[in-house]
Amino acid sequence: MALKKTFKNHDGGTSNGYYRVREVGTQYEKDKDGAMDLGATFNVEVYDYDSGKRVNDLEIRREGEPTITWSPEGRGVYGLALSDMEPVQTLIIKAYEHLKTLPEFNGATDC
Repeated sequence: MALKKTFKNHDGGTSNGYYRVREVGTQYEKDKDGAMDLGATFNVEVYDYDSGKRVNDLEIRREGEPTITWSPEGRGVYGLALSDMEPVQTLIIKAYEHLKTLPEFNGATDC
């Protein structure tokens, strides 16, 4: 399971992206007499859909300007609140559903 979406690449053009959820982790907290707090975090990686190569952050230096770091939109770590103790298998599906609700994944399709 993954999402397909175009992204603006480091030279200003666009590329077809393959967005993949990786490293799903869960948090559980409950203090004595307190409410249970459940959550999950997941890391999203971007691959070039056509070549299959992972898209990494790049340091870009333009003459006379400071070095900047470029990272493809949508790549990074996301958090997700959980309502109950769900099996891990459903967390991956929920992670993709959550991504599709965020502005940076507007127009993304399942692939």
